[in-house]
Amino acid sequence: MEHNSKTFCTLPWIHLATSPNGMTPLCCVSDHTEYLNMARNFDSPQPNHLTLNNNKIESMLNSDYFKQTRLQMLNDEIPSACKRCFVEEANGKVSKRLEEMNRFNFDQEKAKKITESDGSIPIDLQFVELRLGNLCNVKCRTCNPGSSSKWSSEYQILQTNLNFITPYPKSINCSWTESDSFWEDLLENSEQIELIYINGGEPTLVEKHWYCLERLIENGRNEHITLWYNINMTNLPDKLIQLWSKFKKVIVFASIDDLDERNSYIRTGSKWDEIVSNLDKLQSYSWIETSICQTVSWMNVYYLDEFYSYMRARNLQVHLNLVYDPIFLNPTILPKELKNIILDKIHSIDSWKLDFLKNHFKSNGSQSLFSQGITYNNYLDKSRKQDFKAVFPEWNSLIEKYLSLES
Repeated sequence: MEHNSKTFCTLPWIHLATSPNGMTPLCCVSDHTEYLNMARNFDSPQPNHLTLNNNKIESMLNSDYFKQTRLQMLNDEIPSACKRCFVEEANGKVSKRLEEMNRFNFDQEKAKKITESDGSIPIDLQFVELRLGNLCNVKCRTCNPGSSSKWSSEYQILQTNLNFITPYPKSINCSWTESDSFWEDLLENSEQIELIYINGGEPTLVEKHWYCLERLIENGRNEHITLWYNINMTNLPDKLIQLWSKFKKVIVFASIDDLDERNSYIRTGSKWDEIVSNLDKLQSYSWIETSICQTVSWMNVYYLDEFYSYMRARNLQVHLNLVYDPIFLNPTILPKELKNIILDKIHSIDSWKLDFLKNHFKSNGSQSLFSQGITYNNYLDKSRKQDFKAVFPEWNSLIEKYLSLES
């Protein structure tokens, strides 16, 4: 499809994205800094951010902020929260903006026809991204209380002892995920729904969303809908698989970060045998499109060649996701010397993945962030009775050697 506008994006017209706490961003790649990208009204000195815990979908998507964003796009302006896509396009990449405009049959001319002078629109969703609260049964080191309830008590202690971590409140209100009114509201506002992306927390634990799937099946809308999940592979209910089988297409991204005890270390609370068993179960259904979503940190980046070799043997594609919160676990903060060791070891991985890492490794490392990451990891080792040195011996030896030379 041809797209004449250099600023238009289809998502603010046809899309609902949720954060675990019920806020609604423009999309998952828009700028989350200080909630810049979240639905809000402008009728008070402080931004009045809205949440699905106490607001309807229509009031969220026709909030002052969403109306302003639509008008900016139609007036050839780039909303400040959307800069990432335009930077990527300027660098020759296919941005999320372009991906979604090619995925959905909704262009600028259609947008103009339904947009009122104040930027409001009738809500009829084609694409929904549901991050179903923070209920989770694991506490990954690359995660936080915003996405995992398991973190809550431990993170409060961390905040007291480490002054460099992102602060999170003691409790996070995710009641919208269990609200009958939200699910009814979603069904009423999504007659044209084509794609539902579901994440968490751990979404297989939120059985309330099964009701929505059942209603879609009852209404005969299931045959036109693709379901796309991110799950941690610790829980795979048969009833959920039965519901999936009724839909047009099912995509599952299995969140696995490393092999065996290394994965159990990073994704604390998960068991490798259980993950392998559920992966076998998932792959036994040929109609489920299964692949791996790997969060890459400086903890597991040294072992990517082993991880990819294992997944390749299982005929599974791996999608890379660099950790950004906490930023001090991001692999790009590593010093150049350690980055070169990594690239030399993993040179046999798929060329596009290697190029991806080489491109990101061009950025300067940060000794201060790396030091924070080591302090953070050591603190969690003591708290969780784990030992990075024992689980990652080869990599730890190289890190310690580098640090001794620097001291």
